[in-house]
Amino acid sequence: MKKTATILLALLLVLAELLFVSCTEKPSVDPAGSEKVSETEVQTVVTEPVETDRLYADVPDDLSFDDEEVTFLVIDGNFNGADWESQDIYEEHDSDEPIASAVFRRNAAIEEKYHVKIAQVEVTNTSETARKSIKGGLDEYQVLMCDTKGTLTLATQKYLRDLNEVGGIDLRNPWWDQNMRVNCSIAGKNFFATGDISIMDNDATWVLMFNKKIHNDYDLEDIYDLVNKNKWTYDKMLEMMEAVAGNGKGKADAGKTGSDWEHDTFGFVTHNSSLTALYYAAGQTVVGKDDSDIPYFNDEQNPKLRERTELVLAKSIKIWGEGKSELTWSADANGQGAVELQQVFEEGRSLFLGEVMQLVFRLRAMPIDFGLVPYPKFDEAQENYGHFVHSTSALLSIPTSCKNYEKVSYLVEAMACESMYTLTKAYYETALEGSYFRDPESADMLPIILASRTFDLGSVYMFDWGNIGSSFTSCLSSGKTAYASTVAGKFKSGNKKMANDVKKLEAAGS
Repeated sequence: MKKTATILLALLLVLAELLFVSCTEKPSVDPAGSEKVSETEVQTVVTEPVETDRLYADVPDDLSFDDEEVTFLVIDGNFNGADWESQDIYEEHDSDEPIASAVFRRNAAIEEKYHVKIAQVEVTNTSETARKSIKGGLDEYQVLMCDTKGTLTLATQKYLRDLNEVGGIDLRNPWWDQNMRVNCSIAGKNFFATGDISIMDNDATWVLMFNKKIHNDYDLEDIYDLVNKNKWTYDKMLEMMEAVAGNGKGKADAGKTGSDWEHDTFGFVTHNSSLTALYYAAGQTVVGKDDSDIPYFNDEQNPKLRERTELVLAKSIKIWGEGKSELTWSADANGQGAVELQQVFEEGRSLFLGEVMQLVFRLRAMPIDFGLVPYPKFDEAQENYGHFVHSTSALLSIPTSCKNYEKVSYLVEAMACESMYTLTKAYYETALEGSYFRDPESADMLPIILASRTFDLGSVYMFDWGNIGSSFTSCLSSGKTAYASTVAGKFKSGNKKMANDVKKLEAAGS
């Protein structure tokens, strides 16, 4: 186990954000956002293993804040529960807890080197707090760590700076997530970012877990082996779900009344966010981008994509149980919550569980072993796996009210770089060498999952222009296969809303 984790960590420390770029020699590529995103699937940045030499941020040697504070506005424990309180920006004291210690040590090194004091303010509604401060002309918060929806709102209100123009940040560096850089730019501008400076995007990644005891009891195929042989598909997942639901009867009795969820056995337990997970697992994406880095709706540009989406939808409806809870039990669809969802899985009454990565840490006391696997591909012809990041993830941005933004941007770059060797290392060590993952195979699955994450501007968790991003999920939740006709009537309003936001973002950033 430790050997696997050590090898993986050696790669992840350099490949943490999937693209190697030297800190001192800038790559000769176009500005961020110039790459054209595929019309058929989200663009995924891939790389080959590289040298493991220590990298350093390109920050002026004489950078000094003269002991002034730089304040981050972060999410508190009331935003979506204590599990989503900011953990990655500030710690007052060192700790035996690896992540807290990594944050403290990173900040201590940065503070000493640049004569700066790193501070944070925790609030529940970060975007509204930031908006009031910026609108009031106050320079209270130099860096923002707002949730996804809040960050997008601030961007369209022209309250955020273009990170490509602040001076000290180079989003092409490996400590920044390259999929977000490429897929979430508009007209070559990036108003927000994520990467090694934060663990929230990892925690908010939607993943699939399976109960190893049930898997073994029913003598099911080795899922890890299926993943490695490119045979882990919707059909395989459905086949396994049908084998165990209702204790081998092929369906759960709870589907008939919806009232016996406390005793029945299911193939899959989750909540309605897995509606979205099935869309992105199939390699789908709501928007692509043209040569000018302007988004458009993929399904409108290419009607054949609508046909494929209907095929994905038809098979997803089977996995979802056709709305009857006979295979899949959705907590919120049955009037329950995350606690009950976790209860069903912990009691060994479901083969699969779909939730955010953060739940892996909450399941550490679970007596039954479980494994981590990617969401399946639609079929074996699909090139890459696909996963989405929930909107609970915090995104980094710099507000227009930050007067000393160039110096602050250098500080952010230095923190992000240092985080690749401290915070990310602690995160993986906690997951891989702690009591969270129970087997080395799960450790091998984690980089596959994180490397195939989707950042889609048109998704239900981002702009969802004209509700086109939520069309698939609404069809799936109701068991209707008529995706093409559902989405066709939304393009006019969707394009109008998209054009309006794009116009605002093109004019924003300075």
